[in-house]
Amino acid sequence: MNTPENSQDSGLRGISSEALAMLGADQLAYIRPHQVKGQTVYMIHGANGRELAGFDNYGAALAACYEHELEAVALH
Repeated sequence: MNTPENSQDSGLRGISSEALAMLGADQLAYIRPHQVKGQTVYMIHGANGRELAGFDNYGAALAACYEHELEAVALH
């Protein structure tokens, strides 16, 4: 049976890798610690993986996300 829910699911399954990478790119971000010259820098990455900015502490990185209307999401 072809319900609206099934149609939506099949549409998402057919999405290209490039389109999937751009999904939410301007709305979602994640924060990862990086080591730079022995110092920890908290980098904000867009949903597509692009580095956007770096901060010396996690709290500042998180605040910058909210200031720029990015939803910071946890990665597992």
